[in-house]
Amino acid sequence: MSQLNRWMLAAIPAAICSIQVMAAPAWNSSTAYTGGQIVTYAGQDYKAKWWTQNNVPGAEQWGPWELISSGTPAPTATAKPALVATATPAATLAPTLAPTAAPTATLAPTTAPTTPPTAGCAATWNSSTAYQGGQQVVYNGNTFEAKWWVQGTAPSTTDQWGPWKNLGACTGGGVQPTATTKPTATPTIAPTATVTPTATSKPTATPVVTIAPTATTKPTATPVVTVAPTPTSTPVVTTAPTVTPVVAAYKPQITYIAAPAGYPTDAQFTAAEQALYSQAGADSSTIDRIREALQVRPDSVVNAVAVGAATNPDNVKRVERVLSQAKFDYFFPVRNVKYTYENLLKGVAKFPAYCATYTDGRDSDLICKKLLATSFAHFAQETGANWPALTPATARGYADQNNAVLATMEQNTAIPTFRQGLWFLREQGMQEGSGVGGYQDCFNGAGGSIFSIFYPCGKNTKGEYFSYFGRGSKQLSWNYNYGPFSKSLYGDVNVLLDNPGLVADSWMNFASAIWFAVYPQSPKPPMTWVVDGTWKPNQVDIANGMAPGFGATTYIINGGIECGKGSEASQSLNRIAAYKEFSKELGVDISGEQLTCGTSKGFTNGSAAATKTYLDKGWNYNPNNPGGVSWSCQLATYQTPFSLANPGDYKACVDYFFRGQVKFNGQVVVDNTK
Repeated sequence: MSQLNRWMLAAIPAAICSIQVMAAPAWNSSTAYTGGQIVTYAGQDYKAKWWTQNNVPGAEQWGPWELISSGTPAPTATAKPALVATATPAATLAPTLAPTAAPTATLAPTTAPTTPPTAGCAATWNSSTAYQGGQQVVYNGNTFEAKWWVQGTAPSTTDQWGPWKNLGACTGGGVQPTATTKPTATPTIAPTATVTPTATSKPTATPVVTIAPTATTKPTATPVVTVAPTPTSTPVVTTAPTVTPVVAAYKPQITYIAAPAGYPTDAQFTAAEQALYSQAGADSSTIDRIREALQVRPDSVVNAVAVGAATNPDNVKRVERVLSQAKFDYFFPVRNVKYTYENLLKGVAKFPAYCATYTDGRDSDLICKKLLATSFAHFAQETGANWPALTPATARGYADQNNAVLATMEQNTAIPTFRQGLWFLREQGMQEGSGVGGYQDCFNGAGGSIFSIFYPCGKNTKGEYFSYFGRGSKQLSWNYNYGPFSKSLYGDVNVLLDNPGLVADSWMNFASAIWFAVYPQSPKPPMTWVVDGTWKPNQVDIANGMAPGFGATTYIINGGIECGKGSEASQSLNRIAAYKEFSKELGVDISGEQLTCGTSKGFTNGSAAATKTYLDKGWNYNPNNPGGVSWSCQLATYQTPFSLANPGDYKACVDYFFRGQVKFNGQVVVDNTK
């Protein structure tokens, strides 16, 4: 498995585990489990409390796994949700998102209540009834309103983060019968205003290639499908669009009712957004630094980049200065032909923060060399052939790898594994334009996740939803990762959701990896901040064994799988070996640098890098507004489609949760206006 990890934001492997009769299946880091499924890990049986993927059983006190016993017989298999991938293994890049509060096992009645509601009060809560957001019930003399879809979770007056909002006592309300405990009570997780619990969702799942190719098995050729957007149609995106882009009719349509009287003005929205800045990070400038790191140049500049051109942006010229095309060819002789030196330069051009110019005394060229060595080492592990006997003669037998560099090499001498990166362009076995292969969280009506609404799947010519399998040097996968990447580039999630092939066939095959390098994943810092020294560990980091160095970047990429195990995982050792080689070739002194992550505990709340940028509906009571609604959004520690990192997202968050509606097939299926 050490050779099969690929760079992604969440693990989506599909390894098949052997099991014994009457034993629960072994836990698989890449399998998605639904509530109630049982697995075996480290000799003990665990039951999933809710949907989870890549959360190690027993690793988190309040995590998604419940220790039940050893040797529990395996339950009857249940159907997997549609979004479970059956594809090849993938490494994890995004942080595991945990609930903001400890999951609380609730007590559900063994039978439905029989006491009728009293006149003037809502119906008594029923454990077997599914409630939609906005519906009201009476429980233990109090009236509660559902914040989102919920079933089986009893209303609570103390759980402020649960699915029920306490509206106060109901005079003469119905009497709730005493509940009897159920051992498999539904946990309460942080609110996401959708059906699926996002507390364990992974923001950027990226599949990975299956097995190293053999000389007798030729990977399927990958056709070029689309072309990059023309400069005239690409906006300069440094701020979020103020108007919701028009989306295809088959996608969920988000509409908004007119702003009610007293609704916040633009000035009030700006003030409320700025008031959150000091809470988002170590200081009030954190959000400004994040937004600066995510700045992009227009495609007119990117497409004009050429090797050696005098008009190339400064950071592109720096890359050319420290990494010549000849050196690039030496590093990646077996690369897929779509991974070109010019595409690397164009990917760099899109993001000014990569190999930037530092004016505070830091050595910009040295930082750029170190950043390239770091990126290339991860490429070698994530997209490399990892084939010890691979020779130029063998590689030339593959049409997608038969580039001109191979013909100049000694044909029968094995190529070192650190120089075998960028072999894979697309996940092996996947065909561009196909709707087969999963990696889809596509909206299908009420009950769909909020990510399926805001990152709606596109369709191919057959009317099938695209498969968002791994593409490019980052092996970007899942629509809820293509959407944010597209939004960062163009301010419109639909550009790449409707044209996912661009992530493989254009300069985006490098830009996707560079985007990840500059993008913060709270509480993790961007990789660039680890390399250039922007992140400086505090006492919390030091206690967690986190120090500047290559090991911290491995934790950012795949910490849940490779780090914090007490000893170094084989994948991490492969990365370190490649990093040493690339650093030596680029003239970077890494002596004294912490290269490992086996004993590191990671970036946690309280870390110098910890930020809270995601936004969710504000549930606070405001007596000045009708019904006490807040007309505000608050910071969240779990992933949502809204982030302070994106200008304009605060207002978009408030608009959606207080006056937004979602129509699907002509029907309103989500109504946040009530």
